[in-house]
Amino acid sequence: MGTAPAALGLGLGLNMMGNETNKALRVMWVHKAPLVLQTANMIAFYWALQFFVGGGRFVPDLLAMTFVAYLAYIVSYIALLRMAGGVLEEMYTGTLEQSLLSPLRPWVASTGRLAAALVEGLITAAIVTVFYLVLFLLVLDVELTWRWSALIPLAITLADIAGFALFIGGVALVVNSIGAIIHVIQGIVMFLNGALIPVFVLPTWLALTSKIFVPTTLGMDATRRTLIAAEPLGQVWSDGTLPWALLHAAVLLLLGWTVYQAAIRRGLREGRLGA
Repeated sequence: MGTAPAALGLGLGLNMMGNETNKALRVMWVHKAPLVLQTANMIAFYWALQFFVGGGRFVPDLLAMTFVAYLAYIVSYIALLRMAGGVLEEMYTGTLEQSLLSPLRPWVASTGRLAAALVEGLITAAIVTVFYLVLFLLVLDVELTWRWSALIPLAITLADIAGFALFIGGVALVVNSIGAIIHVIQGIVMFLNGALIPVFVLPTWLALTSKIFVPTTLGMDATRRTLIAAEPLGQVWSDGTLPWALLHAAVLLLLGWTVYQAAIRRGLREGRLGA
């Protein structure tokens, strides 16, 4: 008898998550002009960064080592903006509190919002990837390789980003001027996750600090070693890089989830999630 209500609740939860994701993606599609400008900005930004780092020219080896980390930066940046901006916009319009007045738990809507933010980031990163793959292969003679084993550190990196986005979304419900904070944080991420220069050329203390405190750094280091250095996944695991990346993602997911849900519960208790 108990299995039917549980199955019904699971079905309703999945349906609500799907609706939340679909709503966010529809809003994104309606606002196509900002999406185009956002993608163009991400394309131009990497071009300018690498032209500057290369001393007025593009260095093929440097492009190969930094490009995937830059894609992680794109997904992280957009996911953070959408999580923080999305909850604040709905809070100011009064729809956030209304969406939580449901028999389903608040985490269901949170998961849908997070999924939509990640999908938008991945779509933007995919468009940037297509542009630069054509440029790399046809113009700049950059050697790129693909190995299916890289999917594992990439998935871990995506989980790392998801936890970070949840954390920032929770902070946005408590702290004012979160937009400025996000830009500062993402500037640090871009500098230290390997998107600007490879992590291994940083001073030892800075490289260690970035791997501990900066999201995506460990996952991107494992991805670089898998794709560029052609190291077997077993070697990346045995020396501790991949296990530490997995632990980092798990801790950040737990922290982000805890902070976000605590902020939602506090807002509901104090009546601060409405207009």
